[in-house]
Amino acid sequence: MPSFTMTEGGFAVGDYVVFGTLCSLSCAGGIWYSAVGSRTKAVRDLKDYLLGGKSMSTFPVAMSLIASYVSGVTILGTPAEIYNYGTQYWLVIVGVALSCLIVATMYLPVFCTLRLSSSYEYLQLRFNRHVRAVASFLFLLDEVLFLPMVIYVPALAFNQLTGFNVFAVAGGMVLICGLYTSLGGLRAVVWTDSWQTGVMFIGVFLVAIAGTLSVGGVSTIFETAAESGRLELSNWSFVPYERQTGWGAVIGGFLYWTCFNSVNQTMVQRYISLPSKRKAITALGIFCIGAMLAISLCVWCGLAAWTAWVQGGCDPRGAPLVDDRLLPAFVTYVANVQRLPGLAGVFLAGVFGAGLSSLSAVLNACALVVVEDIMHGWMQIRLRPMVEGILARSVTGILAVSSLLMLLVIQKLGGVLGVATALSAIASSSTCGIFTLGMGCWWVGPRGAIAGGIAGAVVAGTISMGTQVAAATGLRSPPLNFTSECVKNASFVFEHSTVDPESLFPLFRLSYHWIAPLGLLATILVGAIVGWFFDERDDSKMDAELYFPLVWRWLPPDAIERAGEIRRIIATKEMDTPAPSSPLILGKITDKQVPKDETSR
Repeated sequence: MPSFTMTEGGFAVGDYVVFGTLCSLSCAGGIWYSAVGSRTKAVRDLKDYLLGGKSMSTFPVAMSLIASYVSGVTILGTPAEIYNYGTQYWLVIVGVALSCLIVATMYLPVFCTLRLSSSYEYLQLRFNRHVRAVASFLFLLDEVLFLPMVIYVPALAFNQLTGFNVFAVAGGMVLICGLYTSLGGLRAVVWTDSWQTGVMFIGVFLVAIAGTLSVGGVSTIFETAAESGRLELSNWSFVPYERQTGWGAVIGGFLYWTCFNSVNQTMVQRYISLPSKRKAITALGIFCIGAMLAISLCVWCGLAAWTAWVQGGCDPRGAPLVDDRLLPAFVTYVANVQRLPGLAGVFLAGVFGAGLSSLSAVLNACALVVVEDIMHGWMQIRLRPMVEGILARSVTGILAVSSLLMLLVIQKLGGVLGVATALSAIASSSTCGIFTLGMGCWWVGPRGAIAGGIAGAVVAGTISMGTQVAAATGLRSPPLNFTSECVKNASFVFEHSTVDPESLFPLFRLSYHWIAPLGLLATILVGAIVGWFFDERDDSKMDAELYFPLVWRWLPPDAIERAGEIRRIIATKEMDTPAPSSPLILGKITDKQVPKDETSR
């Protein structure tokens, strides 16, 4: 059995052909919706451009939901996590299932009932426009920190397999994605995401099957993983400093995914693009199954790569702690062992598809937030549809360029899975906390919401940045045990962490699983307390439809009596307001304009 060394790479002619064909088909779909679809009614006004006319189909939206989260970070980061720390992380799928259940029963009914253009518009209805602005800026901060990870991972995989410069690949990726995202709007994003998500699943599935065959089958993988302790799911320690525990994966994963799935604009934008709540819940269910399947496939790829390393004699060049180049190297190893030309091309197309789909989803959501929430909602400025369309596209370009510049920072940090989770937890936990205060705590007003949001962001941000600084200086959690054969390998030298954990502030040693829960807890506690003592009751906000269905029984009587009042006011305003008919970029321009005295909802 040849040694697996983590240095494998190389792209053959067949790989280039397969990769080029799949990526061309993927981008062609997005460009078609940009150039052809924009000549139709599909994107004649800003809401159609950003929300797809609220008439999208269920399955494409579900695939786009999967693409919004299951990016290249998951594909490359999860196998490396399993290779280093074992299968304890796999329990995060329990958290995913619980999260989808909570979103379907608590958050989704509120958004689908109100039928808003942006999730943050809810905060203006429940609190005021300043709270809406705070959440919007937190969301933009979240995406500015997360976007570089989405771009870096596919570029890293391409570099590992072909040798091309990371920044050149990232620049090409941003250019391709920015083209169809900025021109085609949500329709182009959703339909392109569907294709790219399919390619992603095909790529990872083929690697899992071929990798299993290359090491001797399913039983061999189970035996090797069990001997080295990588198959254990029994670590239910309450110590928060351990990187992977059962409680961390289940509870931390549940709260992190809830923060992301419940109120994040990239997700809610797709829920409300569907015509009914039933279809939104169906799409959420498909997303749940797809996300659990994708994570499980990546976990299996990590175990297969570990088995290949052990069978090859535990070459020191492949010893834990390995980085995120693991899966690209393993793909090349499997392609050589099994003589499968084109496998690396399919895999890389899947990674690129996952990255492009996540990137397009985030860019489109950020454009909506800037126009709908910050400009319309907070600044109360409305421009001609053509101007707003250009502004939305400018936001897309600026975010894409800024994410390229931040790649310099990302390269200095640790594994992408932990880094992405830690950074995105800063804003997602505090934002989810603000929404939870609004939907569950009827006594909380604007003061409590803003105070809670700031507290959550400070707590999560301090812990997240502290842990990343520690990782950049050399702190890494030790990997799990090796097999007896590896211990006997005289050439093997374990790479120890260069930083003494005891020398760091305790919060900076926390597992990344606990950052989102702590940020969420801080937001809710501070917000509830401040709201109780300092907020005054506003009867105009006491509408039962603004709250979780589960808390209706505890609401004041006024809230039940006013149920549906705000929704009817919104519907009346929409009927009284002329719909803009100017196309954004392509198509014939009409003379209709938005009235100067039109006010924001």
